[in-house]
Amino acid sequence: MEKFDFEANQDPDFVKKSSRPAITANEFTGDGVDAQWIVYGNFLGDQKVSILRLTLAPGAKTTFRPECPTLFHTNGGTGRVGKMAVNYNHNMVLGQIYGEIGFVTQAALNNGGVEIENTGSDPLVLTFDFPQNAHSQTPGA
Repeated sequence: MEKFDFEANQDPDFVKKSSRPAITANEFTGDGVDAQWIVYGNFLGDQKVSILRLTLAPGAKTTFRPECPTLFHTNGGTGRVGKMAVNYNHNMVLGQIYGEIGFVTQAALNNGGVEIENTGSDPLVLTFDFPQNAHSQTPGA
């Protein structure tokens, strides 16, 4: 049975008390590319979550090689992740399919990562969500 801290789970201010300022993710920054861990750390003695915000200037490209597969959301701009066109939609319609959410798969990582490119005139902002215990070292620690 997994240890569960019931009292911490009931604290409505747990996230506020545990939050930390964003920290630059040097391993993912480059020419025209900014990367920040926006939620990271160990909570209740375990690596719980890490979210990486990647921002590419117009025309910028990068090869993204995280340690493990990850889900991403497009939070601004237009571009591509691998072969998938991505863009942030302001006027979503229920039931329609949009290129806003995708995955970086293990197969892509095994092949050297995935190329990400900003093809628009605004910054391309992607948020990558990593699962619990996804990293060999807690991001930002």
